[in-house]
Amino acid sequence: MERYLCGVMVCLLGLGLMRSEAFEVEVQDESKKTCISARMNVNFTIQYEISNGTLSNVTLAAPEKVTTDGSTCGGSGKAPLLVVNFGNNHSLSFNFTNNVTVYSIDALIFTYNTNDSTLFPDAKSKGLFTAIKFVDEQIPLNSTYTCLHEEVVVTENVVQVYWNVSVLAYAQDVTLHKEFHCSEDTPTPAPTTPTTHVVTTSNTNTTTTTQSPTTPPVEKPAVGDYKVFNGTDVCLLASMGLQLNASLLVDGKQAWTLFNINPNNTNSSGSCNNE
Repeated sequence: MERYLCGVMVCLLGLGLMRSEAFEVEVQDESKKTCISARMNVNFTIQYEISNGTLSNVTLAAPEKVTTDGSTCGGSGKAPLLVVNFGNNHSLSFNFTNNVTVYSIDALIFTYNTNDSTLFPDAKSKGLFTAIKFVDEQIPLNSTYTCLHEEVVVTENVVQVYWNVSVLAYAQDVTLHKEFHCSEDTPTPAPTTPTTHVVTTSNTNTTTTTQSPTTPPVEKPAVGDYKVFNGTDVCLLASMGLQLNASLLVDGKQAWTLFNINPNNTNSSGSCNNE
């Protein structure tokens, strides 16, 4: 269900409500050798309670200029950690672990500061809030994790959208590293061509021709109007077709399936305010 929600958020954010500049960072050890490098675009949409008790949304983009204070290459039983700091005490952290053949991004930790009066001028609760997403993205050692497509991470009160991602941990020689792409970057196999089989029955001298089944293409989704109302007036209108790519487990293996959203069987909601 979470991935279904993610697909909808990708479509909405893909309308261009806010985009970010990519940031690029490196973490070095005491000998000035790079152990972690990362480059990506990230947007955060945060839902918070305002002073009158209602909910409001704000979208924050990670800027091009960030710092890596608090990051470490690890060692002596301590795992590598990448901390990206920006704005008024906002940060994004990546926890890494490894074994003999792979390393993993174990957790994404986003911390936002509602004392930031520019982003949260009317927040009811002030202070630092943390959204944690535990993941198990396993990457072969000596490989750079790359994902050009949008990846959506949903946590309580926060939706994070990543794209053009490149992350390398446990670096030894950056020039020798290969790319390990996310599943979204892998092209969808083309439909198979029908194969004709001819079966001859000797005693009747008849020939039967059959065709093997083909994988039917998924039709384009129907375009619908998704509206947010302010009283009887429409304050936001998105006209689009929604097609989602869902991850399923089939016989213990990950499989992907496309399906279309019928706009006649959906509801849309949101809020109307200055942002």
